[in-house]
Amino acid sequence: MSEHDLNKFSNQNFQITLLDNGLRLITTEMTGVQSASISLLIGVGSRHETDEHAGVSHFLEHIVFKGTNTRPDPKSISGAIEGIGGVINAETEQEFTNYWCKVPANYVAESLDLLLDMIRNSLIDANEVKKERDVILDELAMTHDHPEYQIETLIDGMLWPSHPLSRDIGGSKETVCNITPDILREHINKYYSPRNTVISVAGNIIHDEILQQVDKLTSDWHGFDPPDFIPYSNNQYIAKSKLKYRRTEQAYLSLALPTISIFHDDRDALGLLNVAIGEGMSSRLFIELRENRGLAYDVHSSLVHFQDCGAFTVRAGVEPRKVYEAAKIILEQLEDIKSGIEPSELDKAKKMSAGRLMLRMEDSRSVANWFGIQEMLLNEIMDPETAISRLNSVTKKDINRISKSVLEFTNLNIAVLGPCRGNKKLEHLIHS
Repeated sequence: MSEHDLNKFSNQNFQITLLDNGLRLITTEMTGVQSASISLLIGVGSRHETDEHAGVSHFLEHIVFKGTNTRPDPKSISGAIEGIGGVINAETEQEFTNYWCKVPANYVAESLDLLLDMIRNSLIDANEVKKERDVILDELAMTHDHPEYQIETLIDGMLWPSHPLSRDIGGSKETVCNITPDILREHINKYYSPRNTVISVAGNIIHDEILQQVDKLTSDWHGFDPPDFIPYSNNQYIAKSKLKYRRTEQAYLSLALPTISIFHDDRDALGLLNVAIGEGMSSRLFIELRENRGLAYDVHSSLVHFQDCGAFTVRAGVEPRKVYEAAKIILEQLEDIKSGIEPSELDKAKKMSAGRLMLRMEDSRSVANWFGIQEMLLNEIMDPETAISRLNSVTKKDINRISKSVLEFTNLNIAVLGPCRGNKKLEHLIHS
């Protein structure tokens, strides 16, 4: 990445302000765009929940869209944003909940007011809770119908057994049916605190104006530090396999290994290793399995980092009779890269990672998320220029070290979903 390319980030000036009540505000001024995006992040997700109340964070994320004292129905909320051409939505993750909107920049003040009203003054009406419960149950049923989701559930259960990380973020039918308005209010009181909130605003904005408005809207909002998440300690010492029979046209294959947390010094090296292995149509796995052998329509790898653990996963959609051959070739490719990455591969991975980050930084919503999520999870912010410099500093030696550490097959998990019954073949594969 050239000095000229890095200097393009100079048009994005971010500032972070800690308000008196503990709320963290991040603003990123982006010249040359017409939009403004807001990410309002609360530090609570599915891994904070007990088994009894699994899905409560996701349920609450739905309910706050149903009305407040000043906006008494769902249309008053969604219509306020959509009526100006904007988009509003939210998502619950394992470690945070993100309420966001993207609007024309001249409507950012009204949008901030709306998002803060939603999370602070939700009516949590009993009738709305009852209706939304049915919607969430339909959502769970819909996702369970998709084999891509089921294979993910299988592998999560193997990676993090008996832990909230292994559960569906939305909970189960049983737990969702037991969530009441009082439980939702208790969840808000416990976690929806300014000390547990990050607001990230990016776009054609002025920092001082955003700060003044947020300070005014939240000056009477006080709270305390929330409970921490439920920790996880990896205790896997043997390879595991699981096969679930389902009548599908395609077999769904997932291979996963536990890996490092979001705080680990080798996170950048592992990210580049993942790019070389399975990101894009020029990655090792795609070239070998699809282009050279015709074994899979889609194959890719991915990483997930949490605050105390993580996972490296390879997923593929394969013709059922070829699933065991595909798994064997994937393992061979992972073993091969432990022998060393080619300098050209490393250079390509760096350019690909940097280029994709630069493209993301052209969109105000991506920028708001980039800064907001870092602050929420890491309690610090790395600007894109620094992130790219860190990627460029990763050496071949770093990649080789982390590959030998992470791609340790005694920690391997393999799951197959589809019209397959060869569980012994999987067992033989992981122990051969």
